[in-house]
Amino acid sequence: MSPVIARAALRSTLARTAGQRNFSVMRELRNFARGFEPHPFQRLPVTSNPQAADWGKQVKRIAGQAAIYFPAMAVLLGWPYGTKVLMDGHV
Repeated sequence: MSPVIARAALRSTLARTAGQRNFSVMRELRNFARGFEPHPFQRLPVTSNPQAADWGKQVKRIAGQAAIYFPAMAVLLGWPYGTKVLMDGHV
C-alpha cells in the first residue's frame, strides 16, 4: 500500500472517530440548563447604577413629532371638507 493511500485511510478513520462523541447525560443536562441563563446583554449591571430616564428629552421629541403629525393629518383628512367649503358647490 502506498504511503499516500495509507495516510488518507488513517485521516478518514481519525475524522470519523473525532466526529463521534460519547453520549453523556450530565453534559446534556448542563447544556439544557445553560439555555435558561440570561444572555450577557440582558443581565443587570452590578458595578454601576442604570442611567436615569431623561424625561425632558422624551417630551421634547414627542412634542416635535406631534407638531408635524397632527397638522399633516388635518390636511390629509380634511382637504375634502376644505374643498367643499371653498368651492361652495360651484364646480
